[in-house]
Amino acid sequence: MIEKRWASVMSSVETEVNRSLEWLGSERNEVRRMTALRIIEVLCNSDLVSLHLYISKIFTELRNPLRNQRHETRMAAACTLGACMELIPMSERNVRNPWLNFLYEELQRNQQLESVEGYHGALLISQELLQHGGMYMQSHFGQVCNMALKLKEYRDPIVHRAAIALLPVLARYSPQEFTRVNTGSSESMMGRACNYLITLSRTSDRDRAAAFLALGNIAQFCSTEYRSFLEPTTRAIRDALIQRAKMRIPPAEADETVTAVLQTIATLATAMGPALTRYVRDILDLMFTAGLSQALCDSLLVLEREVSQLQPAIQGRLLDMVSIILVGVPFRPSQQSLDDLEQRMGTMSMHYATAQNGHRSGAAANGNTANGASSRDAYAGSVSDSTSLVVRAANNIHVTNDTLVLALRTLRIFDFSEENLSEFVRNEILRYLTNSSAAVRKEAIHAVSHIVMADPLYRSMAGAGVEVASEVVQRLVSAAVIDVDRDVRLMAVQMLKKGICFDFHMGKAQNIQDLFLLLNDEVFEVRLT
Repeated sequence: MIEKRWASVMSSVETEVNRSLEWLGSERNEVRRMTALRIIEVLCNSDLVSLHLYISKIFTELRNPLRNQRHETRMAAACTLGACMELIPMSERNVRNPWLNFLYEELQRNQQLESVEGYHGALLISQELLQHGGMYMQSHFGQVCNMALKLKEYRDPIVHRAAIALLPVLARYSPQEFTRVNTGSSESMMGRACNYLITLSRTSDRDRAAAFLALGNIAQFCSTEYRSFLEPTTRAIRDALIQRAKMRIPPAEADETVTAVLQTIATLATAMGPALTRYVRDILDLMFTAGLSQALCDSLLVLEREVSQLQPAIQGRLLDMVSIILVGVPFRPSQQSLDDLEQRMGTMSMHYATAQNGHRSGAAANGNTANGASSRDAYAGSVSDSTSLVVRAANNIHVTNDTLVLALRTLRIFDFSEENLSEFVRNEILRYLTNSSAAVRKEAIHAVSHIVMADPLYRSMAGAGVEVASEVVQRLVSAAVIDVDRDVRLMAVQMLKKGICFDFHMGKAQNIQDLFLLLNDEVFEVRLT
């Protein structure tokens, strides 16, 4: 209600602020204290003019929550502090500097407590000063760096992780100071931090994810100086992925470390660009061993954009994994001569076999993923030991509706226009338009529409793509008319409207006749579209 600035609420802002400050100052109830912190944070983020009168009281009352015994309270107080600091205009030094001095003195007092609460509060205040204090912390940069490096090995995990999280913030605040080798020291702050984080990523299972994320962020802010750490970082990433593969953790299972590793690879690609090429080639297959996930797709999208030399290798592996999930076997572009030879010899193509041979697509497309896995299991049993890591990982994925949705979305978000997906779309993907899950049907409509609309092959009125485009249009029209789910029908109609290449095929008499039925649809959006 505060964010919507309702008149009835805005009139009571003064009352709410006073009550929140009272709860912060004297209330021992932790629930009320957390509520007060949240209310003040939201009010500060709303940038209310009347709130400027309370800045001094807010700063004063935040001292105790920042050293509170509960970790959650300290974190909430730090968020509130950052929101309140944004209210102080950067240009008004006479107003701003006294409060920044007050916060830095509070930081020092917390540090002198030599307790978990004090150290954690000092680290949180340091982070907010670096992010919202402008150039004020330039004169205190060395002291904060030394504090973070001192506390990075503190016995308490909360303080330890807060110190690690502060290192990238320091690198972002002043890359020059962070990478400078000071007089009397053999290495820079960055060197000490990176060497420690690389060692931590190899030796600590608990902090491996945090270490990788910190390394990636430091590389992003100090890209030129980070080149000397690129090889040991990618070697640590490779070792972490190999260790996970040896543990035989099921692919696609939630794993904080793998998510952090994939995010770090993407950050390194953004920071280093093509310089990362030779290092990523060694870990590309290992990235797929964790299975298909949103984190993997996000990382590969960044790699494709920043390291274009890897695009063919990335797309080939992705198509294999997606095909195994959707069809049961790795992807192979349609080759007419080879397909005809297999047909004359009586051997069914492993990639585009029909459902009568127990093919996965027939069962999975109808929602029976358990029975549909038979062909994939048979294929997995027939492959040799030299099968790629990608195929092995894909064969071990437990396929659910969420997995099918992600596989179909992958076909949509990556540009596979260099591959011939005609037979793959016609014989396999279109089957998912009749899946028992509405989410799968909706994503299948989006995927096939995107493939057809993105490839110039399907825009011509003659040639190999005409039959595929015609069948896609026919199936989309059928879904728009008869699907029981309103969102699926709306998606089908929107894709038909959006796809210019569909107009030629929609002109058929049967399609026009079916489209007239949509004028009587129970959903207004469908009728309007």
